[in-house]
Amino acid sequence: MAGNVTQLFKEFSDTHNFLAGMTAEQKERLATIASVKKFVNRQTIATPSAPMDGIYFIIRGSVRLENIAENGERFLSGDLMAGDVFGLLSVLDGKNPNHYAAWNGESTAIFVPAGQFRDFIFSDLQLTKAMLQLMCQRVRMSLISFNRFAPGNLTARVARCLMTYIDQFGPEQMERAQIAINQYDIAAMLSVSRQSVHKVLKELEASGVVTIGYNFVDIRDLPRLRNLQ
Repeated sequence: MAGNVTQLFKEFSDTHNFLAGMTAEQKERLATIASVKKFVNRQTIATPSAPMDGIYFIIRGSVRLENIAENGERFLSGDLMAGDVFGLLSVLDGKNPNHYAAWNGESTAIFVPAGQFRDFIFSDLQLTKAMLQLMCQRVRMSLISFNRFAPGNLTARVARCLMTYIDQFGPEQMERAQIAINQYDIAAMLSVSRQSVHKVLKELEASGVVTIGYNFVDIRDLPRLRNLQ
């Protein structure tokens, strides 16, 4: 398994949010305790009823997070994209996840068992610092995501929702981006009707800000979308 992990490091670690900062020696250590796992679309990775088995460094695909509404229905709360890490909070504090999670599309991840990951991270001050920086980034992203529920017209709220995803790509993504999301997901995240979201997206499409596709939204003019928030 280590050989497969090493190959993925060569292909993807320079662009992965967490792995990119590791030294060659740290990557070698990680490869000895990690394995490559592949997943099919909608394969469950976490539920509130069970502890996390380990950390998943997302290489291809994404993880879709869902929470439970008061009426018992699931609703989309966000996605973790390729280049991100899933399971970090639950592995560190030992508590069950507070959401359901499933792979979105055929996906590949580097997996590290929970106990071995804790030993790996806490035995190296540099890695502990990198983990804390990632946790701070997660907190900031969570606070940003709350903005989609802030008062304002629906166009502004849809723009905030889309920007929550855009900001995960980092500041280098300045002009365009494509988001794997559909109108039903946006409506669920904003607690509005799908028809209302469709109307807003069609208006944005007519003005050249976005292009609507099947299960994706192509952001054609990111600066204009940002200004609509």
